[in-house]
Parts: sequence; C-alpha cells; structure tokens
Amino acid sequence: MEVEPVTLEVGDYVLSPEMCVERKSVSDLISSLSSGRLYNQSVAMTRYYRRAMLLIEFDEARSFSLQPRSAVGSEIASFSIPSKLVLLTLHFPKLRILWCQSPYVTAELFQSLKEGQREPNSTSAIAVGTDSESAKHQGRLYNIAPQDFLLKLPAITFKNYRYVMNHVEN
Repeated sequence: MEVEPVTLEVGDYVLSPEMCVERKSVSDLISSLSSGRLYNQSVAMTRYYRRAMLLIEFDEARSFSLQPRSAVGSEIASFSIPSKLVLLTLHFPKLRILWCQSPYVTAELFQSLKEGQREPNSTSAIAVGTDSESAKHQGRLYNIAPQDFLLKLPAITFKNYRYVMNHVEN
C-alpha cells in the first residue's frame, strides 16, 4: 500500500476512487459530534463517495469503549454520544462506522479494504469538494441545497431522489 500525503477537502483518507474514510479519535469524535462538524463531514463524504466510512480509533492504553458502563443510562438522551451516533447512522444510511483499537489495526484494516480496489488519483482526491469539482461532479444539474432538502422528506431516499428531481415538475 502506498500512502501519499496530501491535504483533502473531503475525508482523511481516500482508499480508492469510490472509498473515503474520516478518522476520529474518541476525543475528536465527541468534539465533532457536539459541534456539528461530523455531520457536515458526513454530508460531504456521502455526497462524493460511494463508500463513505467513519473510523473511530481508540487509544491502545484505554478500554475499548466510548464511555464508562456507569455512564450508560436506560433513557435516550440527545446529549449522549451513543444517541448522537445513532442519529448519525439514521441520517446517513450509506455511512459505515468502523472501530479500531490502534493505528496498527487501522493499517491492517485499510490494507484489507483496499484489496481488489483501484488506486486513487491524488489530483482527483484533492479536487473533490472544491467549488470547481462540486459543480461538475457526476454531471450535477441541480444545486446542493434543494437536494439536501429533498433527501430529508419522508419516502425520499438516496435510491429515488434523482428520479424525483428528473421526473417531477412541481
């Protein structure tokens, strides 16, 4: 596996032209969920990549959990990290969540995910999410904001929203 260090607008790692990974430590995950940054990152990843993934990487020296067992309550609370992760997965059904216990396990996971996949082009990966790339991405004919609004409506999914945009006048 060859790693090319570049600055990306979308994701932390591009493993193939169709696969993007946002990597978070537990502390960064908590901060990103609280600030809304992870929501925006998930929007971008699922918009531009067929296989978008969130990798939560734990510290080797600590237990493999988001919070202590004593902090887990029986109620669903909007401020709790597990509740926020559930909401994230409900809002982004295409987003896959991966858990790794160390950077070494992450490297092994990336190697297995890349098996049989094409190598990404660094120039293309850098351009994803920029204004010029956004306008021409997949021959997009519509503004992003109405697409996002449409995707929030009941019965509208990633599978049918383009059909609705192309075949419904009003």
